[in-house]
Amino acid sequence: MENPIDVVYVLGNGSRWNNNEIRFSLRSIEKNGLNVGQIFVVGECPDFLSDVVHIPAEDIFNPNVNADGNIAIKVLTACADQRLSENFLFINDDHILLKPVLLDEIPTFHKGDMTTYLPIYWQLNYWRKRLHRTMETLILKGLSAYHFDCHTPIVLNKISFPEVMSGFDYTHDIGLTMKSLYGNSIYSKSGKLLGHEKKTVFKNFTLQQLDERLSDCGYMSFNDDGLNNSLKIWLYRQFPIRSKWETTEVEDKVIEILEWLEGPQDFSAGVQIFKKYIHGVNLLKIFELGETPSVRKKLEFKLRNAITIS
Repeated sequence: MENPIDVVYVLGNGSRWNNNEIRFSLRSIEKNGLNVGQIFVVGECPDFLSDVVHIPAEDIFNPNVNADGNIAIKVLTACADQRLSENFLFINDDHILLKPVLLDEIPTFHKGDMTTYLPIYWQLNYWRKRLHRTMETLILKGLSAYHFDCHTPIVLNKISFPEVMSGFDYTHDIGLTMKSLYGNSIYSKSGKLLGHEKKTVFKNFTLQQLDERLSDCGYMSFNDDGLNNSLKIWLYRQFPIRSKWETTEVEDKVIEILEWLEGPQDFSAGVQIFKKYIHGVNLLKIFELGETPSVRKKLEFKLRNAITIS
């Protein structure tokens, strides 16, 4: 493999989807990352992962106040590990690669000069307040103020990253946003304005809408607001094969039912899934009596209806 670079994930406590976010991110890395080295997981490490470099790390700051400070500390912890490649890809567990790419050639994306943003932009949420504080800090330092915190993977350097971060007080108050600090210090002239290369899924979409939205982009990211049944189905259909870093299959109602519906549909296995997730006592008694054409049809209907898939 030519010039493999390592990949760093930072995990905190808890996940709405039982850490299946990182499962599908890793599946996308394995499928579309053309020069993947080692996988580093800093912080919590889900039990189903194997053959990754796990670096335990606690959150130092209150995540509700300075979440970005916790992320920066964990990335610095990874940088101090001699096993990490000099250049590495920092990626969130809810970031997905949709097209083949050399990891070290992923552009460093930004969303333009923050000094041109309208005042209303900074009023939307708490995180943007932190980003606004970052912009003010960059201006005081005489640096550019591009918005590099745009939910895309970014290539970092284990030597320059600590050097850059040592020049900013990201531990005080609500903190500062790490990517914009690093991006404006290192990539101010080489950063690329983000266009249609990446799309977000930050609200509920149907399967058809997801297909249309994500058909021509190389990167996508999602959050809890976008994590509905349709997105789970879409991710599974894009990445149905367990990655080499997983020891078990996905344990999730939507995915398990979908696997059954799109697989050989073993009747007994379907009954067990119905028993595990749906709990219809009277129907379960009927299913447990044995398979007939009509009973199989009823089982398939109930399972399909449980995940609202047409």
